[in-house]
Amino acid sequence: MVAARALVLGLDGFDLGLVQQFGPECLPNLHTLMARGVFAALESVQPPATLPNWTTFLTGVDPARHGVFDFTTRKGYRVRFTAGTAREVPTVFRQLDRLGLRCACLSFPATWPPEELEHGIFVSGWDAPVAFEADRSFMWPRSLYDETVQRFGAPTFDDVDEFHADAPGWVDRLPHALEQRVARKTDWARWLLERQDWDVFAVYFGESDTASHYLWAHYDPESPRRPLSVSTEQRRGLQRVYEALDQAVGSLLEAAGGDATEITVLSDHGSGGSSDKVLYLNRLLAQHGLLRFATQRGRGGARLKEIALRHFPPRLRERLFRIGNAWLPSRLESNVRFGAIDMRNTLAFSDELNYFPGIYLNLAGREPQGRVQPEQKRETILRVRSALLDTRDPWSGKPVFRDLVPREELFEGPHLDRAPDLLLDLHLDNGFSYNLMPSSPPPRRSRLTGPQPSSSPFRKLTEHEKLGKKGRSLPGSHRSHGFMTLAGPSVRAAGQLDAHIADMTATLLSRLGLSVPPSFKGRVLWEALCNDRDASAQALPKASPVTSRATRNEGLIESRLRALGYIE
Repeated sequence: MVAARALVLGLDGFDLGLVQQFGPECLPNLHTLMARGVFAALESVQPPATLPNWTTFLTGVDPARHGVFDFTTRKGYRVRFTAGTAREVPTVFRQLDRLGLRCACLSFPATWPPEELEHGIFVSGWDAPVAFEADRSFMWPRSLYDETVQRFGAPTFDDVDEFHADAPGWVDRLPHALEQRVARKTDWARWLLERQDWDVFAVYFGESDTASHYLWAHYDPESPRRPLSVSTEQRRGLQRVYEALDQAVGSLLEAAGGDATEITVLSDHGSGGSSDKVLYLNRLLAQHGLLRFATQRGRGGARLKEIALRHFPPRLRERLFRIGNAWLPSRLESNVRFGAIDMRNTLAFSDELNYFPGIYLNLAGREPQGRVQPEQKRETILRVRSALLDTRDPWSGKPVFRDLVPREELFEGPHLDRAPDLLLDLHLDNGFSYNLMPSSPPPRRSRLTGPQPSSSPFRKLTEHEKLGKKGRSLPGSHRSHGFMTLAGPSVRAAGQLDAHIADMTATLLSRLGLSVPPSFKGRVLWEALCNDRDASAQALPKASPVTSRATRNEGLIESRLRALGYIE
C-alpha cells in the first residue's frame, strides 16, 4: 500500500557537511536515500535566508516574482511585519489541487493564511515576528484544528523560548526539547499521512535550524565562541537533533510507502559557525561619508524591543505584538533599524540584518528624504562598492567583503523593488561568519581625545555575548548551500550533483508527470532521473489573475485577529 505518491520533507538549515560528518551510523535513513538516488549541497536563493528560499520552493518562482524577501516589507524608513501575506503568487500545491491532486502542505514558514485546497489540507507555519502557538486560522480545513488539538494539542513554534537562550541551563535542555518536538510532529504527520492516500505529502521541520544556531559552538572545537568547558553531552547536542530528524525521515517514508514513494528531502540553506567579530554596516558607511547619524533616538526603540521580547511571557508577547496589524513590533523594528540615521544627510544605509545584509540608496523620488538623484545612482553605487571592497579586517588585515551585487543581477520580476539595491557577499573569517549588529550612534567627538573607540565599525563580542539569544548574534549562522536528496522509482543512483533550490520544484513536477511552467526559476534535474519521460502529459493550469496580497493585508490580518478573539 502506498499512502503517498510523493513525500517532501523540508529540514530547515540542514547541512550536507554535517550529514557527511555524522555518517551512516548516526543517520542511516538519510545515507540510504543518498546511496539509492542523488544528493547535493543544495544552492540557496540569495540571500540564504529562510523566507525567500522556502517561498521559492513552494512557488517555483524568483523572489522578485513571489515578493517575499524577508519577514518585513519596507516602505520608506518604516518596515511592517508581513511575512507570508506579502506573497503574490499561489503555491504549487494550489496549482496541483486545481488538477484534482490530493495534497498536504504542513507547517512551512510564512504560509499564513493557509490556502483553501479543495482536495487536501494546508497548515501554515510560523510567520513572525513572535509566533508562539497556532490557532484555528492556521489550518485548512478549519475542522482539522479541532481534531489536531484533541489528539496532539495545539502546534507550537517557540516552546523553548529562544529569547531566553542565555538563561542558565537553557542550552543543556535544548536538544531534548527539540527531540520531543520532532517526535510530536512526526506522530502528527504520520496520523495525517495514514488517513488517506496522497499524491503529494509535504511537511516541514525547523528543529535543525534552531539546533545549528544555538549548539554550533558546543559542537565545533574550532569555534571562537566555544565555551571554556564543554561536556560530552553538550558536544553531542547538535548531532542528537540530526539523529531525531533522521528517525523522522525513516518513520514517514515507511508510512508513505517505502521504496515505492518518490521522496524529496531538502533544506532552505546550510549552516556554519559565527565569528566573535562584530561589524556595524551603518558605522562603516558613516566612516566613508555615505551616512550621518542623528541623535541617540535609535537606542530607545532597541530598549523597548528588548523589554517586550525578554520580559513578557510567550503567549502575552504574541498577543501584544499581533494587535493593530502588528503595529507595535513594526514600529519598534523600524526605530531600531533606521531611527538613529539622519536621512537628510545620508546617501546610503543598511537595515543591518545579520541574515540578509543589504544596502539601500537614499534615492530621491523613492525615499521620503532622498538625497541621491536618479542620474547619480550609478556613481553612488560605485562609491559604495569602492568603500566597502577596500574594507579590511582590523585584526587579520584580510578583505571583509567578497562582492556587492546589484539586485538586478540576482532577481527578475515585478517585485524587484522589495530587495535592497545592493546585496552583500562577505568573506568568512577563518571559516566563520561576521556578526552584523544594529549600529547605535557613536559618541560625539571630544575636542581633546577625538572619536571614542566605540565609533569603530568593528569590535569583538564580550564573553557573555558569545552564547547569544534570539534577536542577537548567534553562535551558528546560515550558509549558501544546504542539503537535498532524491530517491524513488523515478530516480537513478547517480551520486552527488549540483542543484539549486528552485530545481527541486521543477523536478518534483516532472516526477509527477507534469509540465514545468515557463515562469519557474529552476530546471528539471534530468541527470537524476531514470529516463527523459515526456513531461508534457499534463500541464499545470494557468494561474488566474491574483489580487495583490499586499493590498489585502488589512483584511487578512483582521480575519486572523477575529479568529484569535481580538475583534468581535
